[in-house]
Amino acid sequence: MLRRVSHRPSLAVIVALLSACTGSASEPSGLAKRGASTPAPAPVAAAAPTPTTPVAANTPASDSSSTPATTPATTPATTPASTPATTPEPAPDVAPGGLTAKPPEGTELMPVRLALKDDSVYQITTVGMVGFTSVKPSGFAREERLELDACTGADAARRCRLTHRYVHFEAEPPNGRIFAVDEQRVDKLVTRHTLLASGAREGATAVEGPKEQAESPDGQALREAHRFLCIRFPDEPIGVGAKWKDVCHMRTGGVVDTREVIWELTAVTKDAEGRRRGEFTYLGRYTAPGEKGPRTGAVAGLLHFMIDAGEPHLLKEKITTRRDPASTFETSTTIAYQFARLVKDRKGKEIAVRSDGEPFPPEPATPTPGAAEPNMTPAPTPAPTPKK
Repeated sequence: MLRRVSHRPSLAVIVALLSACTGSASEPSGLAKRGASTPAPAPVAAAAPTPTTPVAANTPASDSSSTPATTPATTPATTPASTPATTPEPAPDVAPGGLTAKPPEGTELMPVRLALKDDSVYQITTVGMVGFTSVKPSGFAREERLELDACTGADAARRCRLTHRYVHFEAEPPNGRIFAVDEQRVDKLVTRHTLLASGAREGATAVEGPKEQAESPDGQALREAHRFLCIRFPDEPIGVGAKWKDVCHMRTGGVVDTREVIWELTAVTKDAEGRRRGEFTYLGRYTAPGEKGPRTGAVAGLLHFMIDAGEPHLLKEKITTRRDPASTFETSTTIAYQFARLVKDRKGKEIAVRSDGEPFPPEPATPTPGAAEPNMTPAPTPAPTPKK
């Protein structure tokens, strides 16, 4: 079952729901310990297997907005763990989207692609945690809006114009102020590019907005940014065990990075209605610009994707970088990106539903403080103290 993420809820609730989508939450941050009044819903699905993964990022993984959102009350849902001992080797010399390994003989093959429905509007809710060597981790949260229009073609030839806007951002101490400054360099910009059914970005990303942001180095760097989170599928049908290459750029940690990764379809399951869901992992080299030269490391992720609907549900990743190979100073960032579709109710108000258009299951009721748990016997009343 896929948990509901409401339209602009408190992020204490968002983080709990992200955890409930596919597993349990990780160790809470200081913010969580200060604001643990919101109970997390019980997990609704078995924890998804995590790929062999890195840790990662070089600078804070912030990236967005002007209007504050509520800060996370715990770290994001379980992310790919197991950091490689060394930076992954470069991906094979094949074009992005090309297969690097075929599935085993006899594996069922299927086309996997984005549906790219006309006039879709997505809400992306991101919760992340950034850790530095010998420094207390800091959490951040953001909300972004993605719109699809000007769509043409069908199936593998489908393409749409994707428009990205920042909506909300907030971060916690001790590094939240630094993260916020990174966000404010681009938070009023609107970016657009063509998105293909394979997930590939076609052409440069157009950047619009206030001149001081659009013409700044940070604004111009967005011309390389992929605004659908670098999700990528091959053009040919695949099955479990298939692997393919991609090279992509996202704005993470206040900079536009480069990810050279190998994707793999690791599992396919069916829900109660027989609809297929896939688990896709990726692992590869991570590079980001730094003041004293590029910072390199590893990135690994896990995508939960509704194959028959052609819609992403949840993407979790972990990035680790060091200042240089000999440095003991390491930055690690864990991030969870939750997709929801925004639709209008009868009164014309936008509400969030699952990315495939289905309603989210109702949120579990919050227990009344002091109320007895269901099916629990109240504690016995102490016997009165005898009078002397």
